Amino acid sequence: MIKVLIVDDSMVACGIVKQMLGTSDKFEVVGVAHDGKESIIKTKETKPDVIIMDINMPEMDGLEATRIIMKECPTAILVFTTEDVARVGYTAIEAGAVDILPKPDFDLKDDRFTQLFLHKIESASKALLERKFDNGALEASEKTDQKFKVVCIGTSTGGPVAVQNLLKDFPADFPLPILITQHIEVGFDSHYVSWLSSCCKLKVSLAVDGEVPQPGHIYVAPADKHLTMSPAASGCVLRLSDEQPVFFLRPAVDVMFKSAAQVFKQECLAVLLTGMGKDGGEGAKAIKDAGGFVICESEETCVVYGMSRAAIEAGAASRILPLDKIGKLILSIAQN
Repeated sequence: MIKVLIVDDSMVACGIVKQMLGTSDKFEVVGVAHDGKESIIKTKETKPDVIIMDINMPEMDGLEATRIIMKECPTAILVFTTEDVARVGYTAIEAGAVDILPKPDFDLKDDRFTQLFLHKIESASKALLERKFDNGALEASEKTDQKFKVVCIGTSTGGPVAVQNLLKDFPADFPLPILITQHIEVGFDSHYVSWLSSCCKLKVSLAVDGEVPQPGHIYVAPADKHLTMSPAASGCVLRLSDEQPVFFLRPAVDVMFKSAAQVFKQECLAVLLTGMGKDGGEGAKAIKDAGGFVICESEETCVVYGMSRAAIEAGAASRILPLDKIGKLILSIAQN
């Protein structure tokens, strides 16, 4: 059973969260706190598997509480907040929170949201909080002389900070366009783009239908839209699709990867990072079968070893590397 601590200054929100958790026998509420200071005390007392953390609270906000908890008693934290403070939520992820989920209008919440909420908590409970980074130089056997025209990155739980760490050393004149599918909720995609823009030297924007991807530019799949591409005289144009969700997900990494395999074939460089579930596994295999190159994040640095594992088990991985080496490999490819 997954032990959960609820942290929110709203009695109504706490009650609704308890109600949603009560729809499954996988979860046990071990405590409730109404401000950041109390959350630190309750975390040490109850030792939860997951903390559901609000941001705006009296005494101490959720951001400061997250920083202290991750320093003194590391615990998986799911930030559960409103869209107006979503930007702060991503700062909490930098501080060590595992994931972020927008609070809905509780009067309008439905079964779909409840299932998403429970899935997020279960995923957070599996997070690896202490990860081993290599920080070593690339070995000759890890490099490749293959040439590419696009980089496609897929990720989910733990993805924001993983992508931040991956891209932090990329120069503004990086010679390839970068497409990202990050599992994200409606209302938070623009905040994610804003936060990522502040973390790296490249231009970052939400992908727009019909746009021609440019070198040195990162294009993020908007919430509730699949990011695909179609051939064009310029090489390709980006397309946004309302096709059915894959694994209940839209955007889905599989959809982007399969489209990239068709358009770019052997000139596609794909990266599959941390995330729960199997999304991206089939698409990675399609890229590998088309002659492309697939880098999968290794278990020791994944927050959740699920998506990259699915690709590895499918035989889709060209390289299996810790996160810090993935960035080095992409930069070495770009320099060639």
